[in-house]
Amino acid sequence: MRARPMVIAHRGFSGRYPENTLRSFSEALKLPVDAIELDVRRTKDGVLVVIHDETVDRTTDGKGKVRNLTWNEIQKLDAGSWKGKEFAGERIPKLEEALELVDGQKVVFLEIKEPDTTGQVVETLRRLNALSWVKIGSFHSQAIATAKKLEPEIPSSLIGSAKVGANDETFNAFVKEALRNGANSITVNYAGLTSERIRYCHQRFIFVGTWTVNNPEIAKRMIKMGVDAIASDFPDIVLSVLENLSV
Repeated sequence: MRARPMVIAHRGFSGRYPENTLRSFSEALKLPVDAIELDVRRTKDGVLVVIHDETVDRTTDGKGKVRNLTWNEIQKLDAGSWKGKEFAGERIPKLEEALELVDGQKVVFLEIKEPDTTGQVVETLRRLNALSWVKIGSFHSQAIATAKKLEPEIPSSLIGSAKVGANDETFNAFVKEALRNGANSITVNYAGLTSERIRYCHQRFIFVGTWTVNNPEIAKRMIKMGVDAIASDFPDIVLSVLENLSV
């Protein structure tokens, strides 16, 4: 479906900078990537924040579930030092801060981690006039269905792990689930993809993305298979592979 796959900076330029922070996103904006991926959760007092994990334990100096912490507590956490002392003081951003930073310079692939936040996410996109450059993704088909009901034209992708590719029957069922819930694309861990499965999707006009490709040899394999988008913690590596293949 594409002559060249889109390159997506996974959680920003997360291989070299603290993931899902404004620093990671601003560094990704300096690269010729096509999109920036980020994850969204909600605090105890209803603020949408950008963080992958259910807890703040791994990527901050705090502890506890995001949903059990207030925005006031979240914003005081150091979300950079775990990656390196030079990143001390980086914070967990609000969703609107991240979107205002990108401001349509790149496509944003926004992963909804909690289906019950979908309505608030869509309302935030409306308020910031971001619907034209944001794509919704989720492991939860409920989130996709809700987003499409609220905004029928918003592009969306059902995300699947390597288990989706356990066999062709499982993969085909996953694709049908995506279509049934209004998704126009799927995003699958690279281990679950084959050339035949990508062709199966393309025959149904379904866009195929893959994650998380940090190895140049795997990137080459995915490109040769005909994948439409590659998410990477090291988007510079994937960009280099694409440049070398085009020479």
